[in-house]
Amino acid sequence: MWFWELGYRVGPNLWVIPFACAAVAIALYAVTRRLDGLVEDPGGIRVVPEFLVARTPADAALVLSGLLAALATALALVFSTSVLTFSLATSQLGPRLIRRFIEDPVTQFSLGTLLGGVIVCALTLASIRTGAGPAGVPEVSYATSVVLALACFFVIVVYVHRVATSIQSPQVVASVVADLDRTVTELDLDHERVGRTGDVAAVEACRAEVRADGVELLAGRDGFLQALDLDRLLGVAERADFRLEMLRRPGQFVVTGEPIARVAPTSAAGAAADVIAEAVEIGANRTRVQDVEFALYQVVEIGLRALSPAINDTFTGMTCIDWLTAALCRLGRMPDETGGLLGRDGTVRLVERTVPFDRQVKAAFDMLRQAGAGNPAVVIRLLDDLTTLARQVDVRHLGAIEAQADAVLAGAILRAPVESDASAIEERHSRVGAVVAERRTGTVPT
Repeated sequence: MWFWELGYRVGPNLWVIPFACAAVAIALYAVTRRLDGLVEDPGGIRVVPEFLVARTPADAALVLSGLLAALATALALVFSTSVLTFSLATSQLGPRLIRRFIEDPVTQFSLGTLLGGVIVCALTLASIRTGAGPAGVPEVSYATSVVLALACFFVIVVYVHRVATSIQSPQVVASVVADLDRTVTELDLDHERVGRTGDVAAVEACRAEVRADGVELLAGRDGFLQALDLDRLLGVAERADFRLEMLRRPGQFVVTGEPIARVAPTSAAGAAADVIAEAVEIGANRTRVQDVEFALYQVVEIGLRALSPAINDTFTGMTCIDWLTAALCRLGRMPDETGGLLGRDGTVRLVERTVPFDRQVKAAFDMLRQAGAGNPAVVIRLLDDLTTLARQVDVRHLGAIEAQADAVLAGAILRAPVESDASAIEERHSRVGAVVAERRTGTVPT
């Protein structure tokens, strides 16, 4: 958890990596200046190729001045391009996606490399007149500055390519869904590590005990519940011999003084309150860590903006529906979450709140269904993808698919589409119903 928290605090900052690269640049300059002392010795080693050697201080100063000016201009260009990218992302894709662009390692290391190149060139330029060597040119430092400056120009090309591809809506949607897949995988690994139980009766017995004999623990600050340190919660629960039920899940907003958990017995309230303060991360923003709904909503937000009258980008809206369907296919094949986590003694020590699949379907499709009810192309794509979902997910989730298909049909018919569109919509709805019926009887239609 401390590693995640460090990455969460450092990740969305454009100054951490560039400043670290600047420190590396200063250290590199110090090393090259030490090597200059070896080069100036007539009997010393020769490590600089002929084409990287400046004959006179004037030549070296001219080259380094030009490189320094070019790198400073490029650094300003990269910063301004980054700001423009964030502005476009805010207006077209949604403000919650800005964090993704700020965290992009290519952007951060591009800024850091350019800043480092500027520093090395400036320091080397300042040391020419008094530098090592009979001609007053620090050979190793000069050669390093030229090579680093040339490398920076290659970095600019990579950065421009990265910006050009990263702001495309399909690429953004695919990357957000990839984050969702990572979230699901990380949750599975966490639960397997700490011990997850599928015994519904044991989980309900723990919950009943906590509600009957327990006491509520209150939130100490306002904000979104971002993550739970499950290892710490379970470890303290075992040592202090108590059971804990979380009343809020990651992604929900909590208010100071609002119940956030319940512990039993009441004598363990002090120990439980202390571990809740340390192991429950509350912050100003939602994160994808342990929050499946948030990743779904990021894709939904892109789709809603695309389907808005101001943008009216039907194709991007349908792309979002397709990727949401792919994510729900994976979620719909996973076993049901009971929310019960086991201690090392095999007893249920922690019960956390889960997001059922029917809620995930609503989170993915409800707002897009409402926004696209008057667009037959979007309605038809929704019903086609619901047919795909009905073929892929576990049978126990078919009711949620059927209910969503009925809602899509009802919303579309209210908008009174033309006869041909209405026929296509009804035919797609019938196909969803047929797949659901066949799945329930044990056969899948072709």
